[in-house]
Amino acid sequence: MFDEINDELDQLKNSQLFRLRNNIQDINKARVLIDGKWLLNFASNDYLGISQNKIVQSSIISSLKKYGNGSGASHLISGHFGSHNNLEIEAAKMTGFERGLFYSTGYMANIGAVGSLCNRNSAIFSDKLNHASLNEAAILSRAKLIRYNHLDLNHLEKLIKGNLIKRKLIVTDGVFSMDGDIADIPGIVYLCEKYDATLYVDDAHGYGILGSSGQGILEYYEDEGLLSNESRNRITYMFTLGKSIGVSGAILCAKKEVIEYCIQKSKPYIYTTAAPPYIASGAITSMNIIKKDMKLRERLKSLIELFRLEIFKKSTLTSSKTAIQPIVINDLERAISISSQLLELGFLVPVIRPPTVPAGTSRLRVSISALHTKKDIKKLASTINYLLIQ
Repeated sequence: MFDEINDELDQLKNSQLFRLRNNIQDINKARVLIDGKWLLNFASNDYLGISQNKIVQSSIISSLKKYGNGSGASHLISGHFGSHNNLEIEAAKMTGFERGLFYSTGYMANIGAVGSLCNRNSAIFSDKLNHASLNEAAILSRAKLIRYNHLDLNHLEKLIKGNLIKRKLIVTDGVFSMDGDIADIPGIVYLCEKYDATLYVDDAHGYGILGSSGQGILEYYEDEGLLSNESRNRITYMFTLGKSIGVSGAILCAKKEVIEYCIQKSKPYIYTTAAPPYIASGAITSMNIIKKDMKLRERLKSLIELFRLEIFKKSTLTSSKTAIQPIVINDLERAISISSQLLELGFLVPVIRPPTVPAGTSRLRVSISALHTKKDIKKLASTINYLLIQ
């Protein structure tokens, strides 16, 4: 076995697909210290900069002193604390659902929820660019997995129209993590109603960013008058707490019977020690900040627009209006080279390569945060502009 493992590791290195971790030694707003060098961080999903928010920190410290360092057990044994319960109630209320359920990670939420809702007698229709955790969830559920072309609802309808399986679940990212584009939720809901299917939305990169009060992709479409509150009857909605919310974990929101079913059936929920109660306390504080503070989203939006304006080679940009702004380079070696050069010049911008993205679509994944300044954005854009013409 070890010989085979070493051979595969060598293959990854030779094909430039071997990944390394950065050891962050310190952090100060939009800068991180790696190997003794301060870098402007354009690799974080902390889109609103809340991971360093002092009010959230105080909430976490207060809760830690009250409840202790850890939960001590799974939720169904003795690990479900008041802060966990309050978070579930608040999250459901804010997003317009009947009930919420707190998971330790988004990956666990997807596997647990999809695995509970589907079985070998189900069909899952999944966007081809969905997050890996959604694909894994579908495979582990033992349902029939049917993938449709990215954002192609005509293709989706052709696939679902001729399918005779009764329990049908359409699964999609809200904001796609490597392209930054968004799913046509109203269009998918229409197909759900037409073909008696339900919808599962992973809004990890949309919550906090989209919507008039930051409540994600569903609110975004409601603001446009394209989605009604009744649509939630066919939707199970997941958003993570480790990105815009700035802590960790995930929340599943849905009709009360769906949540109760997941509590009874979801193995990642049942058989995992609950996350520390202070995480939930911090998440509640953070979500209230997001809902009330429009300035954070307005600032982020202006920085995104500035970045897109400053990049000269528009063909390298995707259609993203979100904090995820990929620079698509296609050539893997060139993408790695530009990322390395940016690192030398003081910017942390990761290169995304296969299998995370399809072959031939390697890119720099620029993540913009409200912690960045206009000067930071202009400096990065001008450097990318220079490197792209070399």
